[in-house]
Amino acid sequence: METQTKSIDRRAKRSVRLIKQAFIELMGEKGFHSVTIQDITDRADVNRGTFYAHFPDKYALADSIIRENFQNLLETSLPPDSGWSRSNLRLLIRTILLHFEDACRRCYRIEELDPLFERAVQETLAGLLMKWLGEVSSQEADWRVPTKAMSFMVSWMIFGAAVEWSMAKSMCTIDQMTDHILTLITEGVSRLTPGGLAE
Repeated sequence: METQTKSIDRRAKRSVRLIKQAFIELMGEKGFHSVTIQDITDRADVNRGTFYAHFPDKYALADSIIRENFQNLLETSLPPDSGWSRSNLRLLIRTILLHFEDACRRCYRIEELDPLFERAVQETLAGLLMKWLGEVSSQEADWRVPTKAMSFMVSWMIFGAAVEWSMAKSMCTIDQMTDHILTLITEGVSRLTPGGLAE
């Protein structure tokens, strides 16, 4: 029975991988709005039922790919034991700026996925910040601003600044922008974090 379950799991993972690969290829060729479920299933060589067993629609598929790629970027760019500190925050900001710079350089058709891309990246970023902040103090009473609110505000600040910078990079270098964002964040949150913000 266990062997059969492993075989089904392996087939399901393979189907998801083929569906994602087909969708990415088709996005590059046709753009998001022109890609249909039939296009995806034909390219992946799976039936429509297999697609719908894993994703309700192409929006959920796109969301899954964006979140997975962004999560992989964070995992490979940040130390495994990273937490709420100035050095980790600097590295996180720089990673996100590089991510947006790379997306612009490759001329991804992100504008077609703006709402999905925005939500997926910002929510993933807020989740990471929430984890970091939760490790500082588990006592919500220690915080002058609730950690959930702080994580969302800081994530939007980083995300919004990265979007603006990537569209008009002439305003400053990546190092300058990293320092600007870091200063804006730390000047406020270092006073709000119980015990201050570690280096």
